[in-house]
Amino acid sequence: MKLKYNIDFVEDKYIKSNLKKAISVLEKSFYTHKEVSSFFLNPFEIKIIKDIARLNSIDIVFLSPNIKSERKIFIANPYSSNLNSKDYFSVLEFTHKDIRHPDVLGSLMNLGLERNDIGDIFIEYGICEFVILNKEKNFVKFNLSKIKDESINLKFKEDNTMQNLDIEYNEFMGFVSSLRLDNIISELINLSRAKAKNIISRRLVKIDYQTIDNPSKEVQEGSLISIRSYGRFIFDEIKGLSKKGNYRIKYRKYK
Repeated sequence: MKLKYNIDFVEDKYIKSNLKKAISVLEKSFYTHKEVSSFFLNPFEIKIIKDIARLNSIDIVFLSPNIKSERKIFIANPYSSNLNSKDYFSVLEFTHKDIRHPDVLGSLMNLGLERNDIGDIFIEYGICEFVILNKEKNFVKFNLSKIKDESINLKFKEDNTMQNLDIEYNEFMGFVSSLRLDNIISELINLSRAKAKNIISRRLVKIDYQTIDNPSKEVQEGSLISIRSYGRFIFDEIKGLSKKGNYRIKYRKYK
């Protein structure tokens, strides 16, 4: 019996490659009926793996350091229903003066880690917390001593949890002639369609975590849109049509 799945609909090549790696982990559990654990997955990948596990009747649990975490690992065919996150990943913390999310991620990847080794990164009020797979925890603890120009002192969090970052938004209303991606981007960041197309063609736009380089792709209500250097947005819904036939849309921008 073979594992049943279909990921042909996935447009982002990197995510498709990542999913194939995750599916190979799932296959190991499927054939051996033994517990296996994965690397970190984003919400789009999590949904697909969850669907594949359900389709193939594989018992699967997702673990993260708090309920609002974006990135999670899965445990397939867990030995126990009482899983301890410390057996799979660790949360480290440090204080800082002026360090941002990209600085932390960049420093970790400069150590040779893959993005999949790293979970969420929390930064607020001079405190940074990040999650790392256990196979890399000691290496990171003893090798990450500086980020940008700041010396840091990493410590493991005893409770292995992360603070919840309450996301705040600014709400907006606007008009677009169609739901094409270039039209939506043009409205979100107040640029011409030509410039919006250029941003898309440079692969700087993600929809629900997938990089999209097709300007004519239709954007669905509820989509999370990330634009490099401009931030993240949620296209909430269509509120109606104008007299000229344009869509009146509601959207939010992460503060």
